[in-house]
Amino acid sequence: MTARQFRALAKRLLVGSNPRRTLLRAALLGLLTFLVMRFVLIPVRIRGVSMEPTYRDGNLQFVNLLAYKFREPQRGDIVVISMTGRRALYLKRVLGLPGERIAFRDGQLLVNGEPEQEPYLKDRADWTVAEMTVGDGEYYVAGDNRSIRWEHHSMGIVERRKILGSVVGRAAHP
Repeated sequence: MTARQFRALAKRLLVGSNPRRTLLRAALLGLLTFLVMRFVLIPVRIRGVSMEPTYRDGNLQFVNLLAYKFREPQRGDIVVISMTGRRALYLKRVLGLPGERIAFRDGQLLVNGEPEQEPYLKDRADWTVAEMTVGDGEYYVAGDNRSIRWEHHSMGIVERRKILGSVVGRAAHP
């Protein structure tokens, strides 16, 4: 294929033979992109260090708002929680499921009295938190940065309705 033939083929594929049809395709693609970015995937900029080392301050991630429409969150999922609408979103990891007993003893997560492996942790703090039972329609969440003192960490039980979705893909560190 010559360069001239390649340019002609590229023009036909990208623009097509009818500019109006091409404009319509571009408008539909723009509308589809808008709808997906508004109702399916939303961008979230990470602020703070509570999810380090998994996600760092400044990371840009996408949240799948449909992730939990057909299934429930599972232990280990990284979820986005809305406390006051979409203006304040929190990224946390699901540690406890409805009906489970959760505790921390010397930094070790205990689920129903059994130690839980957490390979995503870099440092394990010396947290000790009394056992609590996660209620129906609730989940226990915490950040991955356990080097933060327990008193300064936002974590605990959240209602299922406050979980908006899950993070898409792995972190891309700046």
